[in-house]
This record gives sequence, structure tokens and C-alpha cells, in this order.
Amino acid sequence: MQKEKAFKRPNEAAPSGEIKKLVVRVPGSSANLGPGFDALALAYQLYCTLHFQILEENDHSIPLITLKGCLTDGLPKDQNNLIYNVLSNLWQNDPAILQRVRITIESHIPLGKGVGSSAAAITGAVWAAYALSDQIPDNNKVLAKATELEGHSDNAAASLLGGLVISGRSSKTRKIITQKLLWPKEWSCIVTVPPYVLSTKKSRAAIPKQIKHFDAVHNVQKVALLVSAVNNRDEEAMSEALHDRLHEPYRAELVPHLAAVRKVTSDLPVIGCVLSGAGSSILTIVNHRHKQQVMNCLKDWCESQSNKPDVLDLEVDQEGLRVSYE
Repeated sequence: MQKEKAFKRPNEAAPSGEIKKLVVRVPGSSANLGPGFDALALAYQLYCTLHFQILEENDHSIPLITLKGCLTDGLPKDQNNLIYNVLSNLWQNDPAILQRVRITIESHIPLGKGVGSSAAAITGAVWAAYALSDQIPDNNKVLAKATELEGHSDNAAASLLGGLVISGRSSKTRKIITQKLLWPKEWSCIVTVPPYVLSTKKSRAAIPKQIKHFDAVHNVQKVALLVSAVNNRDEEAMSEALHDRLHEPYRAELVPHLAAVRKVTSDLPVIGCVLSGAGSSILTIVNHRHKQQVMNCLKDWCESQSNKPDVLDLEVDQEGLRVSYE
């Protein structure tokens, strides 16, 4: 695994000529943050690290995909792998490089739990596909392609840029417009990870195609309040802003841990408790001075459950995607 100091900003001190080896480190994230459906996401210091090597010539004795770490168990090791599929999409006109690529995946992001594992993988693979084929992988191009493959921009934007990112499609072009905010240092993130996977497809299917005008107005107000609360580090306003009417009420039955975690933390000094992305994970936001109290309470509750959830104490990643050249 690469040392922290080996990673650089994308395109910083990139080697001249053809790149043969490349490591891309991409953070996971929580999308939505309550009312910000498909618009907000927050990046964490929880990483997917992708190692790419371009062989001089195809060597079938070297595995196409190598997996490291228990969180990659079950991922395909052949051409059905998500990262390989991204490379295939972008290298359609260059089959020779596709035959010579070898990929090692090391991830600490729980899979299928609403913390941006697929978006991190796709974003990292898109960036690498451009870099390894001698193209300049600028953020606009990478995010547009990652959004096309992922279906929505929120997690990919946070993984690419770090911090709290607001994103949305341009009304005039295919470009994804982003704004990045610095997350208040005193606000800690505790993510409760249930033992079950919830697919984005199933979670999205639970949301009705039409909503009441009253609910739409509610969420517009809450998102505007949330952005201002983060910018002003206003905990009271943030607590008010985290209430959603677009997706969480409809997904609650799919994620019974959401109501349970809210009940456990109802008498604790938390800023708020929301679904992480589509679920199944739950994000609890708390001032740092109360973090240990809330952590202890959640851990005690998790230990009392038959299928014990994990409790993650996560720091916010403010850097986004980083690379290392070998």
C-alpha cells in the first residue's frame, strides 16, 4: 500500500511520456445528507485504492484483477469487474492497451452500504483510463464521464473533489457544475453500517415518481438552509436543515436501522441523523466535543443487536482523488 506522502494532486508532477504504472486513491462518501437528493455529497477519509499496470505485452500468467482486503471479497476477478468495464468503455478504440492492463483493487469502503463504493471505483477508473492512454484527465471530463456511467453526479463529485460538494447538470451543456464547501472541522461524522446490502436500484424504486408541491418546497428550503449552515458553521440551523421529504420516508422500511439509530440518539447532543446515500448506512453528525459520548452509546446499542452493525468514526476528506506514479 502506498505511503500517504506518495499521493499527489492529479496532474501534479506527472511523468513525461507513456505511463506504465499508476495508483489512484479515491475517497468514499455519503450522498444526499437528508434533503440534498442527488445534489449533495460529503467525502470521507475512507479509501478505494486502485493500482494499474500496463504490461509490455500481454502475459496470461499474470491475473487480470487482484483483490486485497476483506472488503473486496466477492468482486469479480475477470472482465465482469466494474473497473475493467469502465476501462473497456473508454478504450473501445484501443484494444491493445486493454489486453495489457492489470488491476489491483484495495478498498476500505463497505460495498453496497451507501458510502459511495461504486462511485469511487468508477471515478478512479475513469481518471486512470484517460491518464494511461495519454489524455489529460481534467476534472470536467472525468466527472462528466463518471456521471454518465454512475447515473448521478453526487458521490462522484465528492470523490473527485473532496469536502462537501454540491453538483448538478448544466442546463446548456453536458457539463456537471460543482461547488465545494469546507466541512466544519468541529463537526464529526459517525456512520453506522448495518450488516445487509441495499442496492441503489431497489432503494430508488421505493421513491414515488411524483411528489406533492408542498414537499418539494420543503426540501428546497432545507437544502438552502443546509448550505448556509455549513458555510456559517451554525449547528442549530444545520439540525433544522437535515429533514427530508423526498426519499427518506419512502426508504425507511428498507432500512429499519434508520429509525432505530434515531431513537438511540434522540436524547443525545447530536446535530442530526440521516440516511447515507441510498442506505443501508446511517450518518450521525455531532460536534466533536460530544463525539465520544455518542460513539459509546451507538457501540453499546450495536453490541446488543443479534446482527451487529459496525460503527465508523470518519474524518472528512478535503482533498479528493489523488494519484501516485510508479
